[in-house]
Amino acid sequence: MRLPAFILGVILLVAGGLIAAGVFKFQSTEKVLDMGPIEVTKTDTKSPPINLGWVLMGVGAVAVVVGAISKK
Repeated sequence: MRLPAFILGVILLVAGGLIAAGVFKFQSTEKVLDMGPIEVTKTDTKSPPINLGWVLMGVGAVAVVVGAISKK
């Protein structure tokens, strides 16, 4: 239980830090107009909420501490 918790905690810390820094972005495409042969689409670039990154970092820190102090 010690090593998996520690590894999971480190992964969550890194992912949470990248989300909080605004590194992750994704695109969504939406159809705006469809009139016969004419089709208009809109593409937006979005990022996950920064609060999600902070929550992941908190959970990752707890998992690292649990993995570090637990016994075999």
